[in-house]
Amino acid sequence: MPAIPEFHVRVHQRGRLRVVEVDGEVDVLTAPQLGAAIDDEEAFDDLVLDLRKVPFMSSVGLGLLSSSKRRQDKRGFGLALACVQPDLERLLEITGLLEALHVADTVPAAIDLLRDTGGYY
Repeated sequence: MPAIPEFHVRVHQRGRLRVVEVDGEVDVLTAPQLGAAIDDEEAFDDLVLDLRKVPFMSSVGLGLLSSSKRRQDKRGFGLALACVQPDLERLLEITGLLEALHVADTVPAAIDLLRDTGGYY
């Protein structure tokens, strides 16, 4: 039986901005761990997901991104993705999420996207 790949989520809080660094594949087994890092909406306004170490995301992970975007929009705050790998970017494009989400090459650029959409960072 193959070993389950490691998965880690690190949360960095910068005032009311939360940056979540994701390391590993986001799938049915790991999406709940990512969800737990972004579910406590009272602790943050805008959200950046650093996906530089995410080689793959299943439909469960894509659904999590979509629902997070809807929640952030409903709350009047932003969600931006940073450092999206080419394979994941292609999945986002195919599903139409690429057009719906803010996507930047770096975390600072993602923060700037949120700043340009009403954030205060």
